Parts: sequence; structure tokens; C-alpha cells
Amino acid sequence: FVFLVDAVTGQLERYPTTEEEDAAIIKDRGLFRLLSYNQRMAVRHRRNEKRLLKRTIAALEKQIRTRGLDAEDLQRAEGSTLGIVLPGEEKKYGTKQRTALEDRLEQMGLPVDLR
Repeated sequence: FVFLVDAVTGQLERYPTTEEEDAAIIKDRGLFRLLSYNQRMAVRHRRNEKRLLKRTIAALEKQIRTRGLDAEDLQRAEGSTLGIVLPGEEKKYGTKQRTALEDRLEQMGLPVDLR
């Protein structure tokens, strides 16, 4: 999810103005009236796109926090992802070790069978 936040943030940074600057243009009635209809709609559309991107970032960050997907919890996945065989799992999975991802999915209450 973190890479999604980075991608959306990158998209937001590609705009030449900030949401606040667009809002200031819209609020300045004199300046806003000098723009053509299409330019006014473009400024409004651009501001709304930025709002949506910011809300998307906030929603993704909330999901990362609430589902426990923050970087601290996932440090175990660096390098080898082999986990330990849990008691009682030998019969179900044989002697195959579980990965950190499988352990994390189980902790989150999501299906573990990745096949």
C-alpha cells in the first residue's frame, strides 16, 4: 500500500499549483471572472482532482494503519520470508514453512491459502 501512497503523492506533485492556490483563484471573483468559461471550469476541475488525490492518500494511510501494514510490522519480510511451522500446521501444510506474508494474512483474518 505504501507504494500506492507514493504514486498518488507523485501525481499530486505534478500539478503546477496547489489546491490552496486554486481555491484562492476561485475565491477572487474579479480574477476568476477574467478567465474564460473553459478556464474557470479547468481551475475548478483541477482543484477537485487535487482534493480527490488528497482524500485517496488519507484513505490509503488509514488502511495501512488499521490493517497493520505499516513498515515497522513488515520489516520481518526483508530478505528471507520463511517463517516458522506453527503447531498443528504440520498435518495441514506438511513440513513446508510458512512465509511472513502467510503469517501476516492470518493475523489480519484474511485467507492464508495463496495457491
